[in-house]
Amino acid sequence: MKKIESSFILCLIVIVFACCGKDDATQSDKVLFGQKPEVNENVKIHRFEVALFAPSKESTREHLLSVEKDFKPMFAASLSDNRYMQVVESFVEDKEMKRAYKEVKQEYPDLKFLEKELSEAISRMKQIRKDSVKTDIYTLMVGPMEYSYAYENRILVYPEFSAISIDLYSMDRLSEHPYYKAMPKYLQSSLTKDNIVPDYVYTYLREITFRDVPLQSMNPEASFLDCIIDEGKYIYATQAVLKDCKLNLILRYTEKELEWVEKNESNIWGYIIQNQLLYNKDRTKYMHLTAQGPGTKNIAGSPSRIGYYIGYKIVQNYMRENSVSLDSLFKISDSGLILRESKYKPENH
Repeated sequence: MKKIESSFILCLIVIVFACCGKDDATQSDKVLFGQKPEVNENVKIHRFEVALFAPSKESTREHLLSVEKDFKPMFAASLSDNRYMQVVESFVEDKEMKRAYKEVKQEYPDLKFLEKELSEAISRMKQIRKDSVKTDIYTLMVGPMEYSYAYENRILVYPEFSAISIDLYSMDRLSEHPYYKAMPKYLQSSLTKDNIVPDYVYTYLREITFRDVPLQSMNPEASFLDCIIDEGKYIYATQAVLKDCKLNLILRYTEKELEWVEKNESNIWGYIIQNQLLYNKDRTKYMHLTAQGPGTKNIAGSPSRIGYYIGYKIVQNYMRENSVSLDSLFKISDSGLILRESKYKPENH
């Protein structure tokens, strides 16, 4: 979904209880970002989970009322609503949530590293397309939420505020916790401290920078090629913004999974061509190549979403062959043109 109603994040509590190492070089910054003046953003992260769970001499109710003043976007309703207040009180007083919070605080005693990296990344993204967004960034804990829903919404970015589910990026500490152990291992591997910034940049690009660009995944008439080129653009743009970030982190792969797709790139492409999937519009025929999961159905040893890796490689080739900016890249809606002008032809390894 291109946009999730902003009220979603405000309802999290109710629902609960009712980068380093360069990859292949991209185009030069002057080409990708144009001649726009540099932008200097200074990010300050507001830690909602710390405000909620920090020890207080006040009663829970009094403490929450004081927290509400500074964190209104994080509450679904006014705490003057007694029923809602009871829900929030239950969340904060829950013993397992308190235990999870201690683990999160040990993992992230402060977020200065994240403020620095996000400041640099947002500054670069604002060079792609000028925007006046001053999104306040919050961290929070979602607790015992259904894992697929929590994972898909682990980072939300709106013009008014952004939210990072910091507990989900603490899975190395919380993998056996009763509220988090349902998270599959194949998802846990992409929920590390190093994944926060690439995940945030990817989401910001979709929801702010290129929010006016229709997502092909939402178009019922889109072909497989349309969908993988669309995703490939965002992967490429994320890599361009985060020049020094490892590609596997951007792709949400382990290093071993990235090694597999790189080694088998020509075989994946051959599979797509042989099965006449490239221009196929029947999603049931190609969904196994784009769906999240422990692997790709019918392709032994593979990670999931290998179709998107091919989309990224096509876009990467296109950008090598054509001197265009990121803004111009996203204005191209003809995926066939990008494929043709990419001269994409993977080599056997």
